[in-house]
Parts: sequence; C-alpha cells; structure tokens
Amino acid sequence: QAPPSTPRFRSSGLGASAAMAPKIYTMLISQPARAVSWACTYEGTVVEEVQIMPGKDTQTEEYRAQNPIGAVPRLVEEDGFVLNESHAIMCYLGDKFKWKLYPEDAKVRARIHQYMNWHHSNTRRITIALFAPVMRPDMPLPKEMCDAYRKEITGSRGILSTIERFLSSSTWLCGERPTIADLSCYCEIGQCLDKYTGLFGIHGIDLSAYPKLQQWLGECEKLDGYEKSHALLTKMAPGIKSKASKLAAKL
Repeated sequence: QAPPSTPRFRSSGLGASAAMAPKIYTMLISQPARAVSWACTYEGTVVEEVQIMPGKDTQTEEYRAQNPIGAVPRLVEEDGFVLNESHAIMCYLGDKFKWKLYPEDAKVRARIHQYMNWHHSNTRRITIALFAPVMRPDMPLPKEMCDAYRKEITGSRGILSTIERFLSSSTWLCGERPTIADLSCYCEIGQCLDKYTGLFGIHGIDLSAYPKLQQWLGECEKLDGYEKSHALLTKMAPGIKSKASKLAAKL
C-alpha cells in the first residue's frame, strides 16, 4: 500500500544535498521542534525543515492521514516512514546516524530514556503552565491545572529541584557529556529566562536557588546549533514577554 502523500507547506530547503534528506515538519517556537532542530545541527545531520503552523496545519485531514498525532515535530522519510514525538525522532536519528548525543552505551541510553520518560509529566509542565497560556490560545487549558503546574515548578521536591539533583552528580543530565536529554530539557527551561520571554521572572520564580541548573544552562548555550535553533525565539521574545506580562497582571 502506498504511503499517504506528503503535505505541502513552506519549506526551508537545504538545496540539492537535501534531496534524499528526511523532512522535518516543524515550527521552531515549539520546544520539542526546537530540540530536534538543535540536535540535527549539532550532529551535522542534513534534514529539510518544513515550516508549518501548530494547531492549524497540523489538524488538517491531509496531515493527520500520515500519522494520528497532529503535532510538530514530525519526521517523514523518502520511503514514507512517518514518525512523531521529538524524543522518538531524536532516538531514531541518533541510532541511524550514530549521534554523539545518543551514545550506544546501554547505561547512558537508559539514563536518557529515564529522563525522557520523566520529562513528559514534569519538565514539560513548565511550558504548559507558563508558555502555552500566552502562545497557544487554541489550547484551552483549565486555570486550575495551570495553577497547580506552576506550584510544581519550585519547592524542595519541585521540577527545578529535581533537575538540580540530577546535575549534582554529573555535569550533564545523563553523565559527563551532553545528550539529547539536555537539549530537550533546555528548550523547556531556557525559553523562560529573562533573555527570552522572562516567564520565570514574571511568575516570581528565582533561579538563584539552583546554582547547578544555572551553570548547566550556560553550558548548554555553548553547544553547536544553539543559536540557530533559538533564532526564531529570539526574534519573537519581546512580543511574548509583553503579552505574558499583561496576561500575568490579570491573574
């Protein structure tokens, strides 16, 4: 059976060298999409990034016919193989292209998978609580849920404290070298810094209580691909910060 046709959206094609490259349907204001883009740049993996609009293009019948998960990022191979979810995409590309960010050592991979499984119900809630109410009005999130998630960010057993503990025993989340876990985590936390959206400051979250985390953030920003993957966020940050400040004043 022939695979579903590939949807046509605006592409940031990489030229002839990308003719056989996987397509990544993306929007780099999305944290998971940003992590995939960063990892590909870091590793020198050639992909064709196709820019689409989450919540709009991702909900078309054409897009959902490829894969029931109507979201970005999405990988599409030339043979019709389709894969959603940033962590799955990075693990797949890491296996395929022997990424340094996804080392073959079984114990390191186990720690990467441990973090990624924890990420979905923890670090990801930073975005749901702080970023999504500002930038995703198409996702009506219950106020009570966002309030509860905000409370989970800080505190002795909160999300940031847990990450601080991860970093107390190693330089990076999963050992002494960066992995895809670090990129995924940074994309949820780094966007809230004052240099971008200022969401931590707007909501009274002080990172001075997390020195290991602060040091780690700085180290992440030295990795290849960081600036490229964060260019759109940098461009949009002033508008997001202004909108977030007005929204927070109404809380």
